[in-house]
Amino acid sequence: MPRRQPEQPRTAVLKDVARRAGVDASTVSRVLRGDDRKPAKPETRERILQVAREMGYRANGVARSLRTRRTEAIALVVPDVANPGFAEIFKGVQAATAAAGWQVILVDGGIPGGSDLGWDRLVLEGRIDGVLVMVASIRDPVVRRVARSGFPLVLVNRRSNGVAGSVVMNDGRGAELAVDHLASLGHRRIAHIAGPANVDTGRRRLAGFRGAMRRRGLALPGAWIAETDYTEAGGAAAARTLLEASERPTAVYVAAFMSGVGAMQVFRDAGLVVPDDIAVVVSDELSLAAHTAPPLTTVRMPLSRMGAVATDMLLRSLAGEAAADIVLEDEPELVIRASTAPPRDHPTVIAGSSPGSSPAMTRRAESRPRQIPR
Repeated sequence: MPRRQPEQPRTAVLKDVARRAGVDASTVSRVLRGDDRKPAKPETRERILQVAREMGYRANGVARSLRTRRTEAIALVVPDVANPGFAEIFKGVQAATAAAGWQVILVDGGIPGGSDLGWDRLVLEGRIDGVLVMVASIRDPVVRRVARSGFPLVLVNRRSNGVAGSVVMNDGRGAELAVDHLASLGHRRIAHIAGPANVDTGRRRLAGFRGAMRRRGLALPGAWIAETDYTEAGGAAAARTLLEASERPTAVYVAAFMSGVGAMQVFRDAGLVVPDDIAVVVSDELSLAAHTAPPLTTVRMPLSRMGAVATDMLLRSLAGEAAADIVLEDEPELVIRASTAPPRDHPTVIAGSSPGSSPAMTRRAESRPRQIPR
């Protein structure tokens, strides 16, 4: 005769918690969901939480989804989950979703075929309530199709024609800060490893770079601008292109951190010393910058805050508010390390900047986002 299996203890449900806490089930539900529209007394709230912990209560997410017709989950679609810059943005997104009691699903939109079989499939299957997109090009048919369907969508660090709802940084000012720093060191031949021409982030940084060079009266031959795809390999390819110029630049501003890492490796392989032969400034301040060889001078951008602001916009749109297009007014900051120095033919430092200066130059603007016209 088969041995009888011991009975498993019954999982506590909402009514069990309510009965032991001496309150009605709706009060327990509001407390456990963090709903403050009709707040419970502090002592009642603490009693409910204590009872829920003692009974091992776990909310039934499936039942709640059926009742509210919401998954309480959003997706964040990034071009490459291995890129440490996107991890900083994810921190902001995760903090904002956790504060609201929501979940975030990270999706790698850089996988071949990913735009057709990845994040938009989550939309079609109803597995998320909204999406934050970082893979949009200026003319992106997938993003436009999802936006036109009325599904809540916010672009992060991107803007795309015909799609409302985006949060971007002051990328042009970041490029200006890089050029000003290099020029103050005495560099006159400054190149730019730019982002993709079909991504507006790259266009904005390129426009800021061109404007700063023009204001400084510095020449900018076409051979001193090379395009990359924001990857390490792309930065390496762009660096090789710059080294083929008839007149080699003495400094370069790189529009993406990992592209800068790839570029520095190519410079070293070519026998150049950074920063003596070529100075390097990269966009985005990441912890890795202090550990490269040499440590990288960077332009700190508000990556985490951009993720948090975009998440807040998406959650508000789910509550019925219209999405806007905003630029964060956080002022970029220059973090000076050993990858920048005066050129070999300029023994004195102009304007008092040097690698031995203060480790960071900070110029802040008010952090209030501003809307931009479409």
